[in-house]
Amino acid sequence: MTRAIGFGAALLLPLLAMADGASTKAPAYSVKDEVVVSGKVVDVKTIPDWMGKDGVNLTIEGEKDKAPHVDVAPARFLAMLDVALAVGDQLEVRGCWSQSADGSPVFLVHQIKKQRTTLNVRGPDGTPLW
Repeated sequence: MTRAIGFGAALLLPLLAMADGASTKAPAYSVKDEVVVSGKVVDVKTIPDWMGKDGVNLTIEGEKDKAPHVDVAPARFLAMLDVALAVGDQLEVRGCWSQSADGSPVFLVHQIKKQRTTLNVRGPDGTPLW
């Protein structure tokens, strides 16, 4: 029953975003293309996502990795889980590269590891948990 409600809500949210005039071009997520990026957070921003919600976005730099636009999850979702991400945090993020609405590359997060804590923001099939 919960799955049916979640699926219905997932179908309804883009329609609500269109009613608000927000861009509805969602970046595509691909579980088969997942990679891990590790490094230090050098910037944290909360910006409107494709549905007009305030999304938490990071810039991560590591020895061999650099991800200038890491799309984590809506700020409200992270606050509900009592998750804080800050400049200087060492993270390991699993996710995939996609394109944002303007065509620029964006790294969509599936899982974040910070010290001994692991947080999944997407389900096993890549569907957002928020």
